Amino acid sequence: MNSSSMIKNDFKPEKFILGGPLQFDPIELLDWTRWRLRIFSDFDLAKELKTSPSVISKIRRGHKVMGAGILLRILDLTDVRLKELPALINRS
Repeated sequence: MNSSSMIKNDFKPEKFILGGPLQFDPIELLDWTRWRLRIFSDFDLAKELKTSPSVISKIRRGHKVMGAGILLRILDLTDVRLKELPALINRS
């Protein structure tokens, strides 16, 4: 018996993908981030997230998926952990 067959394979990638248990609407996330940071426009939000306003617009219209970089910047700016995010969005 080789060592690879003895390793338990219980890795479930859906735990780490935003379509899995940590599912939330990116539009609600953008709105929540604006509320949390007291930002009144998507233009100013884009500046805070260090991206272009067109990227924010494309995410809102569903033409672009929210990338990990933007999500990580949101978490960093708001001092929130990823697991807490869906509950905070639904509560506000």
